Amino acid sequence: MDLIVETDIGHDPDDFFAISYLIAAGVNIRTILISPGDPDQIAIARFLCDETGLKIPIGTSKSDRTKLSSGSIHHELLKAYNRPLEAKGDGLGVDILVDVVRNYPESELFIIGPVSSIGSYMTKHPETHFKRATMQGGFLPYSIKAPGKPNFDFFGKSWMPTFNLNGDRPNGLRFLSGNIGERRMVGKNVCHGVIFNQEAWEKGDNQITVENVPALNLFERAADMYLARHESKKFHDPTAAVCHLHPEIGTWFRGNTIKQEGGWTTQPNPDGDYVLADINYDLLWGYLLSFR
Repeated sequence: MDLIVETDIGHDPDDFFAISYLIAAGVNIRTILISPGDPDQIAIARFLCDETGLKIPIGTSKSDRTKLSSGSIHHELLKAYNRPLEAKGDGLGVDILVDVVRNYPESELFIIGPVSSIGSYMTKHPETHFKRATMQGGFLPYSIKAPGKPNFDFFGKSWMPTFNLNGDRPNGLRFLSGNIGERRMVGKNVCHGVIFNQEAWEKGDNQITVENVPALNLFERAADMYLARHESKKFHDPTAAVCHLHPEIGTWFRGNTIKQEGGWTTQPNPDGDYVLADINYDLLWGYLLSFR
């Protein structure tokens, strides 16, 4: 699989875990596009690529950013590996995509941040067809279909804010209407039930073959760092990563993600996108933590 990743890596460790998992599973990531592209965001992405042997361009949605914005364990990881806290990207993501799409025309999309670079590219190149895309975002109301592990915060909610779509609404809407054969949305209606903690970390049943051991090592190091300071973490982006590789573990509802008030909801449509309604948690953890 050739994969284009758009991420806001650095603001939350979810992105780091998701990308590390994809590399460990053997996915060919062809570019990492960062929103917006702060120097320490680029530094953590560059570190991840260097440690796992990825020779790929790193793009940004904005140029000449100087603010340091990474939180959580990212600076701690960089310091532990004697890496600088700042780095520069290889150009704007919208420009990098031109070469990536030309060289890898069967590339799929995986989005775990505002969809700024991909949305801008789609605006400039509406003729480009992407076979498949998965985005961590959207929301399926429980009134349409409730998961087996419902979250009481979502009862009675017809819409919810979604950071990855609200972070760049014009390009988010462009992505939702873009020329994509199969679009999957993985929303908080299910993701809020995926809790990474010490108990989950100690599970795993070898359901995948690890193709990139350095990526596995980075996942383990980051997990140990995080759990040393935190009791648990909602695993939104890693859940979306497993869903992209193994959509069969999910129960999917056909509909379109549309804007409603200050957030997003799903409008039923039998010919629409695939919106995650529920998930097999045992299979999810089996794939995600199979190396443990």
